[in-house]
Amino acid sequence: MGINPPGLAWWRCPDAAAYAVSIRAGSGRTVYRAGALAAPVHLPSITLDPGSYTWEVEALNGEGRTIARRGIHRFNVPANVPALPWEDPARILQRVPDEHPRYILLKEDLPQIRKSLETTRRKDWERVKALADGALRVPLPEPPAYHTFTGENRARMGYTVYFREFRQRVDAALTPLSVAFLLTGREEYGKRAKEILLTLEPWGVDGPMSLLSPFGDEPGLSLARHGQRAYDSLHPLFDARERERLRAFTAARGRQILERLKRADYLARPAESHNGRLVAYLAEYAIVMKDESPDAAQWLDYSLKGLTTFYPHWGDADGGWAEGVSYALSYNMIYLAALESLRRIGFDLYKRPFFRNVRKFFLYCTSPVGEMKPFGDGSDRGPGAAGAVLLKHHARRFQDPACAWWAEQASPEGAVDPLISLVTEDNVRPKPPADLPSAAVFRGIGWAALHSALDDPQHDTFFLFKSSPFGSVSHSHADQNSFAIMKGGRALAIPSGYYGPSYGMPHHAEWTRATKANNCVLVNGQGQVVRSQHARGRIVDFRHRKALTYVCGDATEAYGGKLTKFLRHVLFLRPGFFMILDELAAPETSRFEWLLHAYEKMNVDPSAATVESLRKGASLRVKLACEHGIRFSQTDVFDTPYNQGNPPEYHQQVENQWHFRAATELPAAATRIAAAMIVSYEAEPPAAEWKEHPGWLGVVLRANYGRGEIWGQVRPGAAAPSGIEAPLLFGRWVPIRGAAETLVC
Repeated sequence: MGINPPGLAWWRCPDAAAYAVSIRAGSGRTVYRAGALAAPVHLPSITLDPGSYTWEVEALNGEGRTIARRGIHRFNVPANVPALPWEDPARILQRVPDEHPRYILLKEDLPQIRKSLETTRRKDWERVKALADGALRVPLPEPPAYHTFTGENRARMGYTVYFREFRQRVDAALTPLSVAFLLTGREEYGKRAKEILLTLEPWGVDGPMSLLSPFGDEPGLSLARHGQRAYDSLHPLFDARERERLRAFTAARGRQILERLKRADYLARPAESHNGRLVAYLAEYAIVMKDESPDAAQWLDYSLKGLTTFYPHWGDADGGWAEGVSYALSYNMIYLAALESLRRIGFDLYKRPFFRNVRKFFLYCTSPVGEMKPFGDGSDRGPGAAGAVLLKHHARRFQDPACAWWAEQASPEGAVDPLISLVTEDNVRPKPPADLPSAAVFRGIGWAALHSALDDPQHDTFFLFKSSPFGSVSHSHADQNSFAIMKGGRALAIPSGYYGPSYGMPHHAEWTRATKANNCVLVNGQGQVVRSQHARGRIVDFRHRKALTYVCGDATEAYGGKLTKFLRHVLFLRPGFFMILDELAAPETSRFEWLLHAYEKMNVDPSAATVESLRKGASLRVKLACEHGIRFSQTDVFDTPYNQGNPPEYHQQVENQWHFRAATELPAAATRIAAAMIVSYEAEPPAAEWKEHPGWLGVVLRANYGRGEIWGQVRPGAAAPSGIEAPLLFGRWVPIRGAAETLVC
């Protein structure tokens, strides 16, 4: 446990009226007990001495009698970990200033912040001011009409087009204008922001603007994120009538947030993605409305019950985010305002392990110069400005030079968030992460990131692997045991397909989410179960050396009974050599297909059993082997075209992609497929070559800086090449200088 005390969470008992939690020391003595708990989460109100503990939950009936017990679970509290016990939300709100602005940028802070706009906040302020100046020219929002469209797909696409435009007119305008008004006092900014708010207020919080809308919740979510900020910042500009109208409008949105979360029983079922935004927004509403709504303490109570226990549902203590990099970037920006507003009044959620460690996930699982960001929805897009803003914020909050370096690499000209970027000062000197390990595993989400040069992204060979226990639900895909490869940010092995033309449209639902769209394996033409929490994978082994790294994933369960075994072994020899060995078994005789996807047409040589992916001067060369023979094919056709089902007026053009399959020629109940890979720049071919030995496939490297080899056993029981003692995989590196390494699997 990296926090004292730990947050506790459990499944609901169907017949329970309430719960009681007990914590016992190793001696068996009860050191903490809380009863009459309505929610299935609890953060103790005391800190614990370092040591070993057990905790137990009792389900209580209406009379307070125990009707069920969850069972005893153990945990340890190390010494010197951050302390964050539960605090009464009403007491927390007493620390919120009475005067507006009271949300993150407090009135008492403004003089000091204004002084720093020419020094340690100058670059960020210049960009925020440019956003605000541009927002002065943005048209006012117009009411939606998509909910009146006939035809499901026409309404879906109309909704998508509308909320994207809404974001440009509201999200991209309201906060920059409000912040610019706060920091300059110039009424042209404030009056335009107020005009936007007063345009939106008569629309109310119901109908298509509702967070409970059957048509889609994105417009309501936009207002739930930005409306309370503007209400707080613009307070001096409202007359009495406007202030009351906007107070009621803001309070109504806060009540609706809580209503939605309670309807969904979020504290027991936190998987729905958009609810993960709302639980953070609710804390912001409580702070902004602390004495302007009688619900404020209730809002903060509900929010903190989630934020201090299981939140985020898609994250783990290592800092990983299971939905993929795109949604990790979005959501880790979304909740920052709540964290910062709470921190400013003395309740610091950054002490929790996930919030402290998430920056590591982005350092390892993204490339600051990459043209894609696997896995899940949005993987077809680069990390962009959001990554730079997020890592820059973490660099300043945690005084982390590596994060500042990453942000600089991703956006040399700088990127900005109109609120978050001005919360901290530019006071961290960037430094590349040369002292960090070149590989990392995030076991809770089932990801592993392998780099050749973490501190040199222009030359880095980056291999990202996924085998996730979170399954294929929400924005995750049916892609356990899949991989992606970049060289210097150039995408050589991609998760194919697009997150479009809208969420859930045929191309997205039938191709992009499916196993066949990923660098994975099909059995009899079928992949993993789509949209199932049971379509799980897991990392079963990870071993890292300086030159060699090994990871193994088990995706058997993800296939829903189609396979009885799918272990994918990956052995990496730096700077760019891989052996991927798949162990496959099915309940009956089957054919298997090994998949590879790329942006550009691949060079396929069936006679040599090789395939080559080229991209902007980078190269991925693959040699395949299987004792049951393999037959190659390649196409640039999506089984479900991008515009299928899309009304003609919404048709869009997308870049082409290519799809390679290596299918076993002979059916078998079990087989192995080996892929020996060489990743390099075309202009700098490595001194490496493929090697074959009966039943084995390998890559041998001879260079002026050392000698290395990696081997995989293609045929079970085959005798290994001379000098190699390994049951399955073997790696060896002998440098000209330094210690030799061996890795045996």
